[in-house]
Amino acid sequence: MMMVQGGFKGVLGRMDTWHRKSLWLSLLLTAILGSAYALHLGTTLHYSDEHDYVSIANNLVHHGRFSIDGVHPTAYRAPGYPLVLALLAELHGGILTFRLLNVVFGLVTVAGGWWIARTIAGNRVATLAAPLLALYPLRIYTQGTLYPETLGIALLVVGMATTISIRDSEKRYPLAVIAGLSFGALVLTIPNTWLPALLCVLWLGFARPRLPLVAVTVAGVGIGLISIWVARNAIVLHSFIPVTDGNGYNLLLANSPHASIRAGVDTNITSYVHQAMHRKLSEVATDSFYRSSALHWIDGHPAHAILLYLGRVLDYFAPFDQLATVGQQSTFTDAIATVTYVPLLAFLILRCVRWRTDRPSQSERLMIAVYLGNALVAAIFVTRVRYRLPFDMLLIPIAAAALMSWFTIEPFRLGSKPKRRIRSQLNHHSTTEHG
Repeated sequence: MMMVQGGFKGVLGRMDTWHRKSLWLSLLLTAILGSAYALHLGTTLHYSDEHDYVSIANNLVHHGRFSIDGVHPTAYRAPGYPLVLALLAELHGGILTFRLLNVVFGLVTVAGGWWIARTIAGNRVATLAAPLLALYPLRIYTQGTLYPETLGIALLVVGMATTISIRDSEKRYPLAVIAGLSFGALVLTIPNTWLPALLCVLWLGFARPRLPLVAVTVAGVGIGLISIWVARNAIVLHSFIPVTDGNGYNLLLANSPHASIRAGVDTNITSYVHQAMHRKLSEVATDSFYRSSALHWIDGHPAHAILLYLGRVLDYFAPFDQLATVGQQSTFTDAIATVTYVPLLAFLILRCVRWRTDRPSQSERLMIAVYLGNALVAAIFVTRVRYRLPFDMLLIPIAAAALMSWFTIEPFRLGSKPKRRIRSQLNHHSTTEHG
């Protein structure tokens, strides 16, 4: 047993110096796997959402119009991702180029997640977190699609990493601008991801040391960026639309007679769709009709609506869901999703259970609050694993820290009661919040 403990401690010791090697190896894996998968998928689009984003990008380039059909202006899709695709399309990039761009976003995600892990818990945790980020199956799969989540992940990680670094930096205001731009772009890419920005602003403004002007800078830059799109919608669509006019549809999916916890986008709202078509409502008016119909149903069925909401909060943490696209669901992929996500969730629970005996740093508290808090926001609408994916990239450093901390302090102590852990034993970086 002593030899096993000695070998384990030796590995932990080497992990202190492996963090940079782990990063570069993980970036290499991300590039190789991502590029190979992109080449395998080629130029074929498999999902209707992908067609919409590509159509908008092409219409921006050829007609200068944010439109799906090339004729009618739209705000149904958030602008962030198609605007990025349009920049590549302007340079004569095609579907394969778009997929390879996602690989770049993946590299940003892995590097940013590694930095966050090193900051909140030290070199050993960074050594472990980097390959977990690079090899996370759902991230690799989504990276191959032309969905906005891959860009959203990179923006969320950059925003969180920048915010965490502000307190120990002499360049607080430049970093605040970067954080504000990241969070603003995140909301313009994935509309219902405003909670991280809000919590980060509150964290900067009220956690010690208090930095109210920095917090205002982050908020001001983010709101300013979003306001550009709001102004466009007011001018072109003659309506106040913060990001998209598709939230009414999503709210109705979650709150209507046939809604259920797991149905998600498969919820039957045909009668509402037919009413909107029969009345020949515009896109904006249709969104308003869907929203008012959902609110009317909630008002008439408050108890049922609350139960559905609470169920969706729990469903937010499900390892897999029923995909709307036929043929994409399988027992094998569900098993992979379960095996890779449930342990992360278990270590998050362990981290929360041991909160009193192992007080988390301010940065780690912020990360946990963002991850858990997003469940409350996401459950307002339909919940899907893909929608949660950006936040899973924050869960991985938290889980890696919990895992490493547990085994660092009590390696192979079978049959003994765990002692109070000392967080500084993780490594000499753990007691600081910068690397």
